[in-house]
Amino acid sequence: MTDWLTSGTWDLGIPEKHRLQAALEAVQGKEILDVGCRDGTFILTLAREHPEINVTGFDTDASAIQWANETAVKLGLDNATFFVDDVTDPKLPWAGRFDSVYCMETLEHVPVPLFQRAHQNVRSFVRPGGRLIVTVPANSHISDPDHKSIFYREIIFSNEPDLIWLKDCPHLWIGFILEFQDKEQK
Repeated sequence: MTDWLTSGTWDLGIPEKHRLQAALEAVQGKEILDVGCRDGTFILTLAREHPEINVTGFDTDASAIQWANETAVKLGLDNATFFVDDVTDPKLPWAGRFDSVYCMETLEHVPVPLFQRAHQNVRSFVRPGGRLIVTVPANSHISDPDHKSIFYREIIFSNEPDLIWLKDCPHLWIGFILEFQDKEQK
């Protein structure tokens, strides 16, 4: 299994590593964005494993972003960059720029009145022909009191009938991929 680069500020146990590994195997293209990247664990590791890929992450936690940027510099990962931004009200021009956009363990933290806006923003970051990879806790795995939403596979599938389930994602999470052909991302 992959040796993940992490600050150690969150639980990166065996199931979490399996979820990240499943997401890592879904990468496509050369321009990658991780929305709600926390300390950059996923992006830093992807940058180390694939120096030919440009990876970007953003999160609202400035101290986590500082750690991620410092770690990228320390490890010489000049293909990894991190920013402070908010998926519900992005300040930087992310729209239509990325081949793969990851949104993992983020949407459940978005307040319900802002969820649709966050979801639309994430979709808009994907360029035509790209893909969106999402993971959220399954309704059977609500471990954080800061979670604002609960997700059910049946509801996600009924709203996104063309989704592809993320292969080998542990059952504690719902993981899926949306492929965007050369058409408008709704």
